[in-house]
Amino acid sequence: MEFANAELDRVRICLIGNSKLSQVVHSLIPEFEALASITIIDNIFNDAVKAARDLIERQQVDIFISAGANAFYLQDTLPIPVLALKVEQADLIQAVLTARRISPKILLLTYERQETNVELLSLFDGVELTHHTYSTAEHAKEIFHSVRNEGFGVVIGSSYACDLAEYAGLQSVLLYSRESCRNLLRKAIRQAGQHKREQQHAAIGQFLLEQNQQPQILTNRSGAVVAWNSAANSLIPTLGRRRRLEGVLDGKMLDAQSLRAEGLLLGDRLCSLNKQPFELDGEVVGFLYSFQLSPLAIPQDDGRRLVFQSSRMAEVQNQLNVYGATPGTVLIRGETGTGKELAARQVHVSSANAKGPFVAINCAAIPAELFESELFGYAEGAFTSAKSGGKSGLLESANNGTFFMDEINSLPMPQQAKLLRVLQEREVSPVGSRRPISLNIKFVAACNVDLMDEVRAGRFREDLYYRISTFAVHIPPLRERVEDIPVLTSYLMRREGLRYALEVEPDALIKGVAAVFRRYHWPGNVRQLENVVERLIVSQRMYGSCEALLEALPRVVPELYAPLGEGEQGGHLHHVEQEEIVKALQLFGGNKSMAAEYLGISQTTLWRRLKRLQPGEHHA
Repeated sequence: MEFANAELDRVRICLIGNSKLSQVVHSLIPEFEALASITIIDNIFNDAVKAARDLIERQQVDIFISAGANAFYLQDTLPIPVLALKVEQADLIQAVLTARRISPKILLLTYERQETNVELLSLFDGVELTHHTYSTAEHAKEIFHSVRNEGFGVVIGSSYACDLAEYAGLQSVLLYSRESCRNLLRKAIRQAGQHKREQQHAAIGQFLLEQNQQPQILTNRSGAVVAWNSAANSLIPTLGRRRRLEGVLDGKMLDAQSLRAEGLLLGDRLCSLNKQPFELDGEVVGFLYSFQLSPLAIPQDDGRRLVFQSSRMAEVQNQLNVYGATPGTVLIRGETGTGKELAARQVHVSSANAKGPFVAINCAAIPAELFESELFGYAEGAFTSAKSGGKSGLLESANNGTFFMDEINSLPMPQQAKLLRVLQEREVSPVGSRRPISLNIKFVAACNVDLMDEVRAGRFREDLYYRISTFAVHIPPLRERVEDIPVLTSYLMRREGLRYALEVEPDALIKGVAAVFRRYHWPGNVRQLENVVERLIVSQRMYGSCEALLEALPRVVPELYAPLGEGEQGGHLHHVEQEEIVKALQLFGGNKSMAAEYLGISQTTLWRRLKRLQPGEHHA
């Protein structure tokens, strides 16, 4: 996979050097103008690193080039490639020939990690050459000053060594030739292009891994981890440090070319594993480990509660309290966002198991292959890598408490049969164990569809439906209980104000949004109302005052002002609209002007809607 991106055509090279080396490279820039953008930083050691890191942070460099001690220091310090200028034998010979014309007594000063072959230099007649190496800039100064009185007439070395010589009044010869610098630039262009392509391929691979929300790990053929997504890092926090899966997975799994395994315990998470080989031209070059995590139980209590003032919700609350006190299963039905989990918590509080745990799962999130081990638990040795002593299932952890099953309609048919058996027998046997565990659990189920329709369609077992629907509670959508909107809005505004530590004016804000909120049909119900209120509370800080926020309301919550879709004017919504108009007219003794202002509509609109009402439905 190759991307023909324009930026690959011209690489960005930075020379970290000083004095004479910088001058040579600068003179070569015109030769490489079409292939590279070359910048020069004239610094050494710590100052050089600071300047280099600044370029890296601004993403303005692909590769660094340098020479001598600078090059090795940067290679040890910087996160991107640093190419060092190699001292060629021809460069050394040419430097000695040049220096001999100046003086026969020569000091060769080079960095200790820089390979310098001086054996051939002994062949030169009439040359007295002394070679010293240094480890740091200070060390170089010390060496130079310790030998400067030995009568050297010329110094051969790096730019830094040449600078030391010139400061002492001695002549110097740069160790690096123009041709070596030219070759260094050519090599840097090739290496930088390759590095950019590798980075791009790595970014593509990481992007693809992150598209899966489940953990994924890619290893090479020898088992070294080469890439992983953030979900894998959460599952195995030591992955970045260990870079291998030994000690995480069983050796047989690591040796297998491909496999599917269930019931793996990684940390505290139960999961399944699918390992697949990755081939290139028919040869296995690596392996992809894909994990499927079991769902986590919903936290115990987040402080939320049912808030209402309508008679319909008062009836629902009464049903939840009465049905909760029975030993039977309670089925809660309602649209998305109506508060089914909060209703389930109310059942729990009203039950004989109120002091026990409240354990909740989303049935749509349970992988079919993990259903039994996750809900029923497993005995020691039931699975590969099974936790010593086994592990309790969610049902056992809910014993003497309440077990809430959200989106129960999402359970596949085989899992429905297993759940039915648990509800009938009131006991569960962990996987791999013959010892049943008695259950004392208040079961609550929830769905956002008509389960009888699912039964007729063959997607839900009829016997399970009758088992869980003895005590059924329907939570009405928000549009059918508009009188709850003001009290809900007030509660949510105060809660969000505390959450964001903001001073809010709930009464003024509620009065300003009341008419708009009443007219809206709230397809997302209370959850959508929560989102809108949170946005308003945070936005008030941006607009500075309640008045400015209300003026900007159509821009802050434009969805509340969108026209209703086709068909939304009729049916129940039309009936609710009629009820609101009648209530407003009764409230203001038939005063249409005041009723229209209260409803947030013009008198013309009120008159037009009154014409649709049947005679006798309003008071003139």
